[in-house]
Amino acid sequence: MTEYERVRLFWTDLNGVARGISLPAGEYEAAVEEGVGFANGVAELTLEPGLLDDPRYGAEGGDMMAVADPDSLREVAWADDTAAVFSSLTNVDGTPFDLCARGALERVVDDLQSEGFHPFAGVEAEFSVLKPDGDDGWEPYNTRCSYDMSAVDMADDLVRAWSGAMETAGSSMLGVHQESQPGQYEVNIQYDDALTTADSLMFFRHAAKAIAREQGYKASFMPRPYSGEDANGLHFHLSLWDESESENLFASETGNLQFPAGKHPEGESGLSDTARHFIGGLLDHMQGLTAICAPTVNSYKRLLPGIWAPVNVAWGPDNRSTVLRVPPELGHAARVEHRVPDSACNPYLGLAATLAAGLDGIRNETDPGDPTLGNAYEEEYDSLPRTLWAALDELEADDVLIEALGEPLVEEFLKLKRDEFDRYMDSVTEWEVEEYRDEF
Repeated sequence: MTEYERVRLFWTDLNGVARGISLPAGEYEAAVEEGVGFANGVAELTLEPGLLDDPRYGAEGGDMMAVADPDSLREVAWADDTAAVFSSLTNVDGTPFDLCARGALERVVDDLQSEGFHPFAGVEAEFSVLKPDGDDGWEPYNTRCSYDMSAVDMADDLVRAWSGAMETAGSSMLGVHQESQPGQYEVNIQYDDALTTADSLMFFRHAAKAIAREQGYKASFMPRPYSGEDANGLHFHLSLWDESESENLFASETGNLQFPAGKHPEGESGLSDTARHFIGGLLDHMQGLTAICAPTVNSYKRLLPGIWAPVNVAWGPDNRSTVLRVPPELGHAARVEHRVPDSACNPYLGLAATLAAGLDGIRNETDPGDPTLGNAYEEEYDSLPRTLWAALDELEADDVLIEALGEPLVEEFLKLKRDEFDRYMDSVTEWEVEEYRDEF
């Protein structure tokens, strides 16, 4: 560790907020071997921020230890002589801490690996860039829309800095483009094992915010920051590989899917039974998954028809009106795109719950039913929950997801999110004032 002067030790709370500490490099080895202590109650911080009225861990609860994972060490390009490392949480005696989101993903990955499956994931991360509006507020960075190259050119300094930071950290940014919302960008993060991908996404969020702030802007991962515009998703691209990581177990030589604009490679390529059962498991648990993948009140202002976000529980080949899309790249690139997660999703919990649902489908050989080539917005399917509260009720009833994530973790997640919903209900919005004040 002599090449760095300081190390930023990261852990992620249940809301998906990065927390941690900056350490002198001389403390790194101890952070790996023993961990760094934090009051365990801070794992339950609300977004307000504050503490729950009835937390699992109060002032008397003692410490948790953030134990650094040396495999996750990476350089921080925008800070001199600084590295970042991600950590999982334990109790002081070394046993797993039951509110650790990263630990939940580790356990689900272990479950998959015990059955011969190695999960890989890539992500499409959408977010909003804001600039000062000259009146102590913020406005969209630009007024452009989908794939506008002038928007990329305008943001060249930001794009180069984001890309450089990810390359320095050993995790490539495969592409960046202007999305449909003014000031909205999408970054594709390199496909890797599920845990590394979650770490890389957390690092990118940190980098995007820090670099934007350094240049006088703000990067926001709020799901829907404006009325009347599209919103920020976080699409998971998932596949399972064999133990040697040389064979994609979602691939099949049987051409069992029709694609609206063709597929690659042509011929008999398709999806395996393993992939179809994985899809079946996700569809089976999609209601409860929504609470984890769309975890804020604001998230449900994204899950509406007409803005290219899913609302009905359907799957389809190259179909962006469904919760699950099968991209047309098959063979070694065969994968399932989960389109419900949004930019506020805790990636460790989101991937853990999604993979657990898929594994349940494989174990039970769940039939996903027929895919749709039509507009799923207009077809007869079960709908996703319309509010955070409804989604939380679905999660509370899903025994498979509760067992996978751990009952204590789900219980505290439910408390945090119901507290968030209650605080929202106690707040009168500007829309309500405009709609009702003078009419009644």
